[in-house]
Amino acid sequence: MLSFNCRLQLAIALVLAVQSAKFATDNDEMFRPHGHGSPMNYHRAEQVSAPKVSTVSVAREMHKKEFQTPTRDYAIELTNHLNVQYSGRFTIGDQELPVIYDTGSFEVLVLSTLCSTCNRALQMYDNAQSPTFRDSSGVTAEHEFVSGKVTTHEAFEKLKLGLTDSPVMANGMTFWMVQKHDLKFWKTGNAIFSGIVGLSHVKRIPDGFSGDAMQDKSMLEEMALDVFSLCYQRRVAAHNAYPTGFLKFGPTVSAMSYNAGFQTVDVSGDSHWATRLSQFKVDLDGIDTSHMCKPSCGALIDSGTSLLTLPRSASHITEALKNKVASDCSNLDQLPNLYFELDGAEVVLPPRAYIFKVDDMMGKAQCKGAFMRVDKESQFGEVFILGMPFLRYYYTVFDRAQKKVHIARSTEDCQVAPLSLLAANATKASRLGLGEADFTEATEGSLEDAILPAWLSGEGKIHL
Repeated sequence: MLSFNCRLQLAIALVLAVQSAKFATDNDEMFRPHGHGSPMNYHRAEQVSAPKVSTVSVAREMHKKEFQTPTRDYAIELTNHLNVQYSGRFTIGDQELPVIYDTGSFEVLVLSTLCSTCNRALQMYDNAQSPTFRDSSGVTAEHEFVSGKVTTHEAFEKLKLGLTDSPVMANGMTFWMVQKHDLKFWKTGNAIFSGIVGLSHVKRIPDGFSGDAMQDKSMLEEMALDVFSLCYQRRVAAHNAYPTGFLKFGPTVSAMSYNAGFQTVDVSGDSHWATRLSQFKVDLDGIDTSHMCKPSCGALIDSGTSLLTLPRSASHITEALKNKVASDCSNLDQLPNLYFELDGAEVVLPPRAYIFKVDDMMGKAQCKGAFMRVDKESQFGEVFILGMPFLRYYYTVFDRAQKKVHIARSTEDCQVAPLSLLAANATKASRLGLGEADFTEATEGSLEDAILPAWLSGEGKIHL
């Protein structure tokens, strides 16, 4: 077997041979979809030159399996906006921006000072102030979201998850700067985030979601980050602020799935954190769910979706639940739990997960059932999206290396629920790791500021 030095010298020689060869290109116009499943038209003003490959990057690729990152624990606190948006700090160059860390997206998109239609109250990335910025020679793209279009400019930067002290980073990483948009939440300033950072499990951006699938590594792959966790708190702080969440990674998170209390779910989706849903139940008089998800449905665990999202075939269930809710919130303890079976793992969500307390037009608080609908078919059947409500009740560890998701019932302050709380001799609520508030209180927030996947609108098929 060749030594590492010999293999490195051979690899470097091959790279130099490739760099010395003529890089032939055609004057073509390319089109590619992008971001959370939405179509994206891709254009470039001039041909992009051949990418330079350094001997350092070759050594890193060959040494990848021996190099693990991060070597220390790190946590990003996620600010909660009305229980429908969670944003954390993200460093691009040396500039920190609030972003949504989205397990349903693939790439990085940020507001920039190039934007002609952006609300200047929001933070923006300024490429003119970054010495590590590198342009793409005029590559632009148009992204289709449910609420409008976004035009972006491709570039390359040093990216870090979290603040400048983060142990996880990637140099020269592709990202997209917003030039203009017509999205309501960014125009009105109701958003607390200035970008979307994709946390998909893929090693390379899927074919059809980026330019050259042979070259475009995902951000997490380039950072060599295989395991991370998400959890959103339910406990309201003493000063009535909305409870925060956490994105964590490091040795402790990587070892958590071996702890008692976790259930493991296989990730069946090729591109998304998706698994097979074999059963969906709700204990509601006159509602039969035995025919649903036979033989299966597809379920996405998506941190970029504000509400529980169910297929058209479940519309009669969501309507029945909405009609059963007393607007004065007086009967929450009479509402049923929702049961999901994900690849053999049972998930139980109480009424508080799907009932929101919102203000009506007169400013009076009222309770409402909060659901969204998706009219898509996947390779596993109809699609369910377990969004932010799921992450408020389950501590979730995402494992890219093993293509698995590990879930454990969480406490109100985002700890893994102890086994003593789940013991058979505990009360029924305690056995589910739940408290009285989960059956008597609604989630306070604003449905108007809810966010949803770009691909959610319309009918058709989606490959998860």
